[in-house]
Amino acid sequence: MRSLRRFFGILLKVQGAFVVGVEVLVEVWEVEIEVRRRKDAHPRCSKCRKKLQGTITSHRRRWRHWDILGWSCYLVGEVREGYCRKHRRRIERLPWSAPAARHTKAFDRKVARLVQMTDKTAVTEVFRIAWRTVGRIVRRVVSEVLPKDLYKDLDAIGVDEVSYKRGHRYLTIVSDLVSGRVIWASEGKSGATLERFFQRLGKERARQISVVAMDMSEAYGTVVKDWAPQADIVYDRFHVVKLLLDAIDEIRREECRKIQGEAREALKKTRFALLRNPKHLTPRDVEAIQRVEKSNRRLTKAYGLRVDFEDLWKIEDEEKARAFLMRWTRAALRSRIAPLRRFALTVRQHLKGILGFFKYYGTTNALLEGTNNKIKLLIHRAFGFRSVASLLAMIHLCCSGITLS
Repeated sequence: MRSLRRFFGILLKVQGAFVVGVEVLVEVWEVEIEVRRRKDAHPRCSKCRKKLQGTITSHRRRWRHWDILGWSCYLVGEVREGYCRKHRRRIERLPWSAPAARHTKAFDRKVARLVQMTDKTAVTEVFRIAWRTVGRIVRRVVSEVLPKDLYKDLDAIGVDEVSYKRGHRYLTIVSDLVSGRVIWASEGKSGATLERFFQRLGKERARQISVVAMDMSEAYGTVVKDWAPQADIVYDRFHVVKLLLDAIDEIRREECRKIQGEAREALKKTRFALLRNPKHLTPRDVEAIQRVEKSNRRLTKAYGLRVDFEDLWKIEDEEKARAFLMRWTRAALRSRIAPLRRFALTVRQHLKGILGFFKYYGTTNALLEGTNNKIKLLIHRAFGFRSVASLLAMIHLCCSGITLS
């Protein structure tokens, strides 16, 4: 029996747990391992780690551990409860399990490690646990292992929003553009949401930020100017191009509403051809654009300006980019096409931020857009999240640089 306890003690590798007995339950394919703390270990509060006082009571508890040779493995032992001056009645702190958890920390780490690589449904099947249990485990692991230095030495950050649910439900994501890690995320996309990040960051660290890459949101811009006035705001290429494409699509829809007959037929199935990057046009796209050129002069003119605008991103000099934008916006304003004129005025209004792309060449939200795509994949493979807390924990687990062994 002593050799069996020694064997399971070596096999478990559970810190602070001494094996005192083993029971094999053949009928249910389970192994129960009786464990105890050191005899001289005083019960300490699970929050502040101070010694528990008053009447000490014991409770018997069972914790799920990782499987052994295909058999479900459980640790069984006594947990003490006492009085903490700060937190009242508390369960003692255990080295192998989080407070109130029914799984060991080692089991939690294995579950979270698999969650980083696959969807929650697969995790529930592999470990034979409930869907909600996976969410609780992820939140526990993130609260324990999330890097404490996420706000340290911030120089360039990216701010963006991502939709996570129908009904205009958004998250604001803040990322470190140097390390590529998500450093903060919260529900909402208003200026008040971003202000919560800066309040947590603090004025001193906010004054150390030199670059903030973001979209053209006035709400975000106002908060950044209030908290980090020394930082240069850089408008990302993705958002600038998106505004232009929205203008082109608006023109196409206006033309479809105005014209009839063969001219309208020629505009059918041309939307994506007009919006696609000219470098990536397919033969079918080329054919659709040729139909537009033959039948609609206004849309052809707008598309020509859209193609010309792509030359902007080939420029690496800030002053040359400024001259290009002034020429391009002048042509757009003379075009007498209302959506293009509005876009041109927007470009001139936000010229300094757009030129920041060229001043800090390569420092853009492209990295954050990639992170947003990863977040959307997390939402998709989980078929959505009912709990924002679970989604935020999943984002930090997969996008904040957490490495689990």
